[in-house]
Amino acid sequence: VASAEARAMTGRQRVAAAGLLLVAASVALCTTTAQTDAAWSDTEVGTSSQLSAGTVAPVTQMTCTAGLLQPVTYSWTAPAGGLARTGYRWTVTGALSGSGTLAPTATSVTLSTGLLGLGSGTFSLYAVGPGGWQSTAKTGTLTFATVVLDVLSSCSVP
Repeated sequence: VASAEARAMTGRQRVAAAGLLLVAASVALCTTTAQTDAAWSDTEVGTSSQLSAGTVAPVTQMTCTAGLLQPVTYSWTAPAGGLARTGYRWTVTGALSGSGTLAPTATSVTLSTGLLGLGSGTFSLYAVGPGGWQSTAKTGTLTFATVVLDVLSSCSVP
């Protein structure tokens, strides 16, 4: 004959075992779907069975010219290699601001006080490739200041 204490322990063990089985069954039956913000959300259609990767190469050489009563002109050498360019995109940020796009054959852009105003800013040039992908920026600085009644422009490229 089992003691009352032994019967009580057996009952607790049965309840604990049943609880563990219930938890295990619940975990086995439940599935979760994790979502991520890093998912590709655009459909791409290829015309061949092979895919390849590439980069949009940035311009390699950039210079600028400026002076008294002169606009700022940035000139560059087209990037070599990488994906074919579909154009260029430029921005000016800071006290001056502006932006624009250029043809893939462009090798310079001229910025004037009429376009930007007076002040200083940072010029950034991006090569744009297929699908709107763009290169890293090639940057420079520019300033338009009033000297007596004339405008003096200056620029630099690091």
